Amino acid sequence: MICITQNIAGSLQDFLIQTSPDKIFLLCDSDTSRFCIPLISNVTLDHIIEVPAGDSAKTLQVCDSIWNELAEQGATRQSLLICLGGGSITDLGGFIAATYQRGITACYVPTTLLCMVDAGIGGKNGINLGGLKNYIGTFRLPMAIIIDPNFLKTLPENEWLNGKAEIIKHSLLSGNGWSELSLLGFPENNDIQGWKKIIESNSSYKQEIITADFTENNIRARLNFGHTAAHALEYLYSKKGQILPHGKAVAAGMIVETMAAEAFQICKPELTNEIKTLIFTMFDHVVFNEDDIEILNIAASKDKKSHSRDIVCSFISAPGQPCNPTGISESDMTKAWMRYLHETV
Repeated sequence: MICITQNIAGSLQDFLIQTSPDKIFLLCDSDTSRFCIPLISNVTLDHIIEVPAGDSAKTLQVCDSIWNELAEQGATRQSLLICLGGGSITDLGGFIAATYQRGITACYVPTTLLCMVDAGIGGKNGINLGGLKNYIGTFRLPMAIIIDPNFLKTLPENEWLNGKAEIIKHSLLSGNGWSELSLLGFPENNDIQGWKKIIESNSSYKQEIITADFTENNIRARLNFGHTAAHALEYLYSKKGQILPHGKAVAAGMIVETMAAEAFQICKPELTNEIKTLIFTMFDHVVFNEDDIEILNIAASKDKKSHSRDIVCSFISAPGQPCNPTGISESDMTKAWMRYLHETV
């Protein structure tokens, strides 16, 4: 169930009345604890679990700490875990809920644009293995996803960009609104009603895909457009002790993978140029050098989507015309990295 509301406290309270859990736990991070919990202050909670903000919390060590805290606080299979936060919290919290006592009920309350339109929808839960994104995880849906666009008022600019990258991806995959988006861009950040419509459209699109292919055996894999390259870039940055925002990585990844598709004549050069033009009105160039390409290819070949010795990418031939995942060689991927490196500086 996905509920889009502008009364998060009331909607969450109604859900709790309907489900009647024996205990209510809330998982948040240091940011949502400060900025978002006040918006649900009327909800009675039995215990709050707080973790550090960001992807650094998605580790087995943090999971072990949370599992122990749930056990110490008397959580049972009839308990509820509310995951209040962005994609890192829903990834982590969904995995915790799927594995604690073989599964307890979860409810997601996304607080970032990225989580509202993409990360919080679809039932993919997971934690990182070293620098490899979401390598350990499950497919398991929460009982409810309650989205309130008013949480967007709490976001810094980089979090807006993370969500906008995924909206660009959805628009390219579905074809819905691509012409308007490429010409007019996004609403102003304070246009909550405009963003509510975008959230409704994007969440509905992703819901349709995951309903048709929940465990990613065929068409759901198309949603990975841009993500093979993006995850490789995030891995590279993590190895250097740096953080690359997910949205910026996905934006660069869509360009890299479209350049690769163009080399195979899967798409026309005009598509690459359209994508580059829109992305570089919002995102800076992702910096790496030629010596990094070997590491990038190693990371891309280890991505969850890959098979055999190929690097697997999900291309599009035109807006609204996604392709099934395609395996390309390391040599061909290197050419795409090189083109990005030299054409987009």
